[in-house]
Amino acid sequence: MHTSLPPRVVADALWLMTARSRGGQHWLNNATCDVNAIEIAGQSQPVTLLDNSTWQESYVASPRSTWLRYPRQEILRDASAAKAQAIKLGSCAILGPLSALFKASKLDQAAIIANHLVSTNLYSDWTASEISKVTDKLLETYPQRPLMMRNICPQVNPELTESLLAKGWQLFPSRMIYLCDPRHASVWKHNHVKQDARLLDHPVVEVLGHETLQMHDIAVLQELYRQLFIDKHSYLNPDFSAAFFELCLETEFLEMHALRWQGKLVGVLGIYTQPEQGWLTTPLIGYDTSLPKELGLYRRLMALLLKTAKDKKLKLHYSSGASQFKRARGGIPHLEYTAIYNRHLSTTAVQSAAIFGRLLTTFAPSILKKADGI
Repeated sequence: MHTSLPPRVVADALWLMTARSRGGQHWLNNATCDVNAIEIAGQSQPVTLLDNSTWQESYVASPRSTWLRYPRQEILRDASAAKAQAIKLGSCAILGPLSALFKASKLDQAAIIANHLVSTNLYSDWTASEISKVTDKLLETYPQRPLMMRNICPQVNPELTESLLAKGWQLFPSRMIYLCDPRHASVWKHNHVKQDARLLDHPVVEVLGHETLQMHDIAVLQELYRQLFIDKHSYLNPDFSAAFFELCLETEFLEMHALRWQGKLVGVLGIYTQPEQGWLTTPLIGYDTSLPKELGLYRRLMALLLKTAKDKKLKLHYSSGASQFKRARGGIPHLEYTAIYNRHLSTTAVQSAAIFGRLLTTFAPSILKKADGI
C-alpha cells in the first residue's frame, strides 16, 4: 500500500538535498557554509560546516557571529553617535582577547548538527542511545572539528537535553527565549492579547493564507522581511534568498502568511512547525516599516502567530527579542543554550573552549536578563 510522506519530511529533504549540492548560500545570502548530512533516528539531518567566517556571516552559520559580532552590533545600534566611538574602542579591548580565545577553541569551525540555518531549529526529543550513536559517527567523520547543536532548551526538549549531557556534551548559554502555551486560559486574559486579537479581526488590513500567495509575490515578501530583520536590526540575521521563499511557497517548509493593505502586501509571516513535539515558531517575520505605527502590523502578525498556535493545538516558541512585547503576551523567559562536544580535540582547544564557556556561564545569564528587562 502506497503511503505519502508527511509534508514536513518532504520539505526538509528538499532543503537538505539542495543545500548539500549548492551550499548554505543557496538558501541564505549570508551563509557561506558547506552542508553535509548525518542520519539521526532514521532521518537525514543537515550538518553545516564553516571554515572561514567573515564579518558578515549570519549568526545561524557562525558561532563567532552569535557570541561576539552580534552582541557588539546590538550595543552599537542602541548607542548614540557620541558613545559609539567609545564603545568601539572599549569593545576592541574586550573582544580582542575573547577573539583569540575563540580562535584557539576552534568553535567557529564546528560541525553544527541539525542546523537548518534559521533562528530557531525545532528538534525531536532524540534518546540517549540515538545521541550516543550519532556523536560517535560524527567523531569519525569530523575528527578535527568540535561538534555543536544550536537552540537547546530544557523546557522545549527535556529528553534531548538530558541525552546530550549524558554523552558528555556541554551547554553554553546563547540567548533568552520566550515560550507560551496557548492552551492555557491565562494567556488569553492578557489585555495586550485581547487588543491584538481585535486588531487582527479588523478588516482594514486583510490576512492572506499560504494558498493565496504566488511566486510573483516573492520579491515583495523578501523585501518586507529584510526591512525589519536586515535593515532595521542586523545584517547578521539570516538573509533569506529568493530561492528560500520559493521553497516555502512550493513545499511549506515554512507556512507563509501575509498582510494586505490598500491592495499591496505590507507584512509577512513564515511559520515552522514540529507537530510531533508539539511546538511552533516563526523564523521569518517582516513588515513595511515605513507605514504608520497605528496600523499595528507587527501586533497583527504576532496575533496571527498566537492564533495559529492555538488553532493547531501547539505550544508557541516566541524565539528571542522584543522581550517586553512577548512577556505581555504570555511569553515566559527561559535561557537557551548551544550544546558543544570537543573532548576529542587538542588540550589547547578544549581548555580555550572551557574558559570561554565559563565566561559565558558566569556573565551571559545576568547580561541577557538585564538586556531583556527581567
